Amino acid sequence: MNNSGANKLKVMIVVPNMSTKIETITGGVHSAVLNLLRGFAETRSANILLVSISEAIKDPVEIQFAENIRIYYLPEGPFPSSSLNYFFVSTGRLKKLIREFGPDLVHYQIGGTLLFTRWASMSSIPHLITIHGIPWAELKIAKHWKQRLTIYLNAVIGDWLYPDNIIQISAYSREQFKNRKIDQLCIIPNAIPPRYADIPLKEEMQNHLVFVGVINDLKNQLFILKVLQELKLEGLRFTIEFCGGFGTAEYQQLVEDYINTHQLQDQVRFNGWVAYSELPAVLERSDMLVLSSRQEALPMSIAEAMAAGRPALATRVGGIPEMITDGENGFLIELESTASAKA
Repeated sequence: MNNSGANKLKVMIVVPNMSTKIETITGGVHSAVLNLLRGFAETRSANILLVSISEAIKDPVEIQFAENIRIYYLPEGPFPSSSLNYFFVSTGRLKKLIREFGPDLVHYQIGGTLLFTRWASMSSIPHLITIHGIPWAELKIAKHWKQRLTIYLNAVIGDWLYPDNIIQISAYSREQFKNRKIDQLCIIPNAIPPRYADIPLKEEMQNHLVFVGVINDLKNQLFILKVLQELKLEGLRFTIEFCGGFGTAEYQQLVEDYINTHQLQDQVRFNGWVAYSELPAVLERSDMLVLSSRQEALPMSIAEAMAAGRPALATRVGGIPEMITDGENGFLIELESTASAKA
């Protein structure tokens, strides 16, 4: 591997399962990481090696993202469980990359069992993590035992192996760590690309809504459909397009059954996962973003909508009230209150 620009700070960023087709990245942590890479590419302030520990590949893949940035896709391992691969296989593979690259800092973008790989260098190189999700908060609202078990495991391992240097993305996120001893902590919200600010404002409302993200019980899209149904009964017609995939077949069945039962087919459109590069076009044709989540840290979708001049209607949970002042730059609604959403 080529290590040009040796006098610059060297940073290794570690994240799981980032797509090898950058243009198809669809949101979430990977979009936040992509925006971070673009910032480093523009400033050229550091040499970056992003290591994606990926379950979908068998052989390493390397991409030159920018003059000062390379992405190295590292096969996760042979076991059917990512946790086992991180523990028994990925750590050794990551250690070899660390010896070759010689980073000044290792920056994790996800916690949980991925932090098993910290053992590759935790005693010799400073480690940092950006906290994007709050497992203990998610555990309180998870309904299915498999989901709860996965979240619990990630929460426990995270508490055990979090680095002492932490970036939080919201004050709410910081509050969840108030009882933990942390050497260095700062709050840095996720960045979004400037192209969202170039989206023209809409001249007239067409009652067209958009949701961006995974479709599951945590994001609570059934609540949105209930609001649409109640508005329909009151003679108000709204349409919505969902940009995201279903988290489980069970939730997909619940959503589809509700749509069919209440004859909402002509008001609802499912786009599946939309590439991050194509989301501005979706926002351009929408009037408002809706987010009905039961738990959020600081949603990028709200920041993107605001940059595009589109208000957001979102539940009053997690870090969302840090972004929205009700009635000024958006609307806050109470969880499961269709009356507050319609108001």
